[in-house]
Amino acid sequence: MKNLLLLAISGLLLTSCQKELSFETFNPPGTTPPSTNPGTPGTTPTGNVCFTCDYSPICDGTKLNYIDSMSGTATQMNILYDILGDSTVNGAPFKKIKDVTSGQVAYFNCDNNVVRAYIASGTTAGGATVTGIMQTPLKANEPVGATWKDVIINNGQTIEYRYKIIQKNITRQVMDSTYSNVIYTRDTTVLIVPMLGELPSAVRHTWFAKGIGQVEVRMEDLMSGMTIMVRKLKTYQIR
Repeated sequence: MKNLLLLAISGLLLTSCQKELSFETFNPPGTTPPSTNPGTPGTTPTGNVCFTCDYSPICDGTKLNYIDSMSGTATQMNILYDILGDSTVNGAPFKKIKDVTSGQVAYFNCDNNVVRAYIASGTTAGGATVTGIMQTPLKANEPVGATWKDVIINNGQTIEYRYKIIQKNITRQVMDSTYSNVIYTRDTTVLIVPMLGELPSAVRHTWFAKGIGQVEVRMEDLMSGMTIMVRKLKTYQIR
């Protein structure tokens, strides 16, 4: 399943009534076997070939290798990033970044450690085209308990992504690695339906490690009560 935010992202499953965007670029950072260069946890690369962001760093050549589990089936998800240059979105500076594997291009900003991802256009799993999508999967400087939301309106359908920081500065065991300085967030996808009101459809749990990005994502379908996807970082190389 492709998802941007997530970017990273957070990361982020749609069905016809569960309108989460199916982009493949914001599954923030990493690939490459540990034997070559697994990266250094807790450090953030800097320089003009990098998108500098404490909890979602991306450099030219950043590689990430995830293992996705859906319905008991495990598949490998590889991501390779290419920094295309600087750009602006609504007057704010963004990095234009391409996921070479999927061909998806997105724009990222991390002012004040607020991760924002913008996509000019994309397609939902239901086949609908959406344009001008901005999502904010993480506000790293906010305290535990902080909440915020993104509102997306497409073809008359309003979808809200409601975020909350659950834990900060924790350690997280993911596969064979233990990550420190981890932030755990939870976001709920809510459909706003005329005459019916709010319909929560899915919940995503995301763990962001400092200097790396998303190390684990778990998604639950609230309609069935089932876990529909688990994504775990296997190896990474930020730069």
